[in-house]
Amino acid sequence: MIEGTTEVRFCSHCGHVQTSELPSLVEYYANEYEINATSDEEDQLYKVVDGRKVYRAEHQASVLMSKISFRDGLRVLDYGCAKSATLKKVLTRHSGIKPFLFDVTDRYVPFWERFPQDVQWSTHTPNPDWFGTMDVVLSFYALEHVSDLTQALLNVKRLLKTGGIFYFLVPNMYHNVADFVVADHVNHFSASSLAYLLQRHGFGEIEVDEQIHDAAFVVKARFIGEGAGMDTPDGDALARLREEALHIAQYWNTFAARVKEYEGMVGDGAMAIYGAGFYGNFISTLLMFPERISCFVDQNEYLRGKRIMSKPIVAPQDIPDEVSHVLVGLNPVIAKSVIGQIEQWQGKSLEFFYL
Repeated sequence: MIEGTTEVRFCSHCGHVQTSELPSLVEYYANEYEINATSDEEDQLYKVVDGRKVYRAEHQASVLMSKISFRDGLRVLDYGCAKSATLKKVLTRHSGIKPFLFDVTDRYVPFWERFPQDVQWSTHTPNPDWFGTMDVVLSFYALEHVSDLTQALLNVKRLLKTGGIFYFLVPNMYHNVADFVVADHVNHFSASSLAYLLQRHGFGEIEVDEQIHDAAFVVKARFIGEGAGMDTPDGDALARLREEALHIAQYWNTFAARVKEYEGMVGDGAMAIYGAGFYGNFISTLLMFPERISCFVDQNEYLRGKRIMSKPIVAPQDIPDEVSHVLVGLNPVIAKSVIGQIEQWQGKSLEFFYL
């Protein structure tokens, strides 16, 4: 968590939303930022479907393979890849493709050294030998962190062959309002701003899918170069986006007060926070009496044994008996559905606070 306020601006020309970047952003990603770096297997829980836990890399790989036809010899670069967990899963089905890895830090090299097949990688800057050779460039949750999108797109264009595919995922703040206040998310995209950005950089055949992956835009575009064409953004659509952005800003402006009000209503009752991700962590920083939190609850198996605020992260079935109130730290769009599907809590006397 970073103390302070953020400044967020809306572009009335293309519908992009931008947050002022953190100081020393390059050094932060090179030396501090890491994700799921405890083990090769560690991952974020995407959702629970009919009692089965589906993790993010599994779902992303499934969607990717439904969008792109992989063939032997295809040169595929995972750009800003971290452990490259998604591409690794694709390789179990398409072992004939040629994988390449790039990130701005050396932190993930030990994971790359254990990759299931021969792989080339580069850190800090892409290898110039790769320029103009890639059939596909992948990017999973990277562009929202990039302060200079123009440079990022120039890098992608340099790497792709003409006719190559740029496939990427970025958060959809209109389906998950957390993206609006995540301090290191500089860019907050819309379907309109994505199309504008890609067309401006010579991409065509643009597909923006905001249904197939919860709270994300799944984007596929072909690098055409000159003559890709530019569509004029729809004025009415931009006005609606602006109103939605203002509504999200108001949601966060009242967030702290709502949490504190509920905490005061609970009295001396023991509390837990459901969700060990952004929402749960953020709630914990707003409490007047955080010592009354008994634990954090999360269904992600890779969080067992870990702690937040020195409180354990437990499975739903292990919530202490004295807990009577649960503050639900989940995307408000899915929160009630997720809680309602926890079988271990059926019949328990728990009161839930939804954001």
